[in-house]
Amino acid sequence: MKKIKIFGNLTDVFKTNEYVFKEEINTVSELKEKLVIQFPELASSKFLIVVNNEYINDKKIIESDAEIALLPPYSGG
Repeated sequence: MKKIKIFGNLTDVFKTNEYVFKEEINTVSELKEKLVIQFPELASSKFLIVVNNEYINDKKIIESDAEIALLPPYSGG
């Protein structure tokens, strides 16, 4: 079980700002795939997955005690 912090307009999809993910996952890509299955509207959304306050690639293994967050894309200036 992993708690995922949800930010920005993604809270409209999840209807919360913290989601408990109960399935077993090992990598960021697995998490993305399973989230899209549970929330099909994510398939057409762009979002970032941050693990332990770092932007990481899809092949990165997610440790059992990792802090996970979903962020909408952003731009700065």
